[in-house]
Amino acid sequence: MRRLTTPIADLQDGVRAVLDQRLRPVSAAPVAIGLSGGGDSHALTLIAASWARQHGRRLVVLTVDHHLRPESRDWTRACAALATRHGLEFHALDWTGDKPAQGLPAAARAARHRLLADAARKIGARVVLLGHTASDLEEAVAMRAAGSTTPSPREWSPSPVWPQGRDTFLLRPMLGLGRAEIRHWLTAKGETWIEDPSNADPRYARNRL
Repeated sequence: MRRLTTPIADLQDGVRAVLDQRLRPVSAAPVAIGLSGGGDSHALTLIAASWARQHGRRLVVLTVDHHLRPESRDWTRACAALATRHGLEFHALDWTGDKPAQGLPAAARAARHRLLADAARKIGARVVLLGHTASDLEEAVAMRAAGSTTPSPREWSPSPVWPQGRDTFLLRPMLGLGRAEIRHWLTAKGETWIEDPSNADPRYARNRL
């Protein structure tokens, strides 16, 4: 995957170029975006909202509440507020039921993909935007070196869940950017974002690596 080398001021232009390449500027179908409230998805929401306004595309924000932390409802409300600030339609999705004692991150990831795919299908969206970055690519390489079978995220790929994800595609337009430069860009714009303490929990292999 290519790494964007544009100055930080041009970060938005680089992401918009990927959207221009992969998405039709004129279409009646909405585009969905997964927003967790973290820095990566927050930045992508801002950029995608600008792109959608320019082209007259309907952008729908989807937030999954995994109900794994007491702050999760507040995080969902913050995501809803961001969507409202930019005039975007918002849907909160809930991962309900029992949670596994082992393999929780993988189970949460699978549940998130199922919920996003189901929601996208209901609103008529064929594409879901996700805020993965070059840092996610580096983490996947490190995990495979440590013995994991974790795949690398791709810029354009089918949804990994079946049957919920049939005919649904994932677009990750920020794979050429690192988390640090994305947060630099957000800070320069006066934006704040959610930091999930679970991302620093050493019990999980990705965090340790």
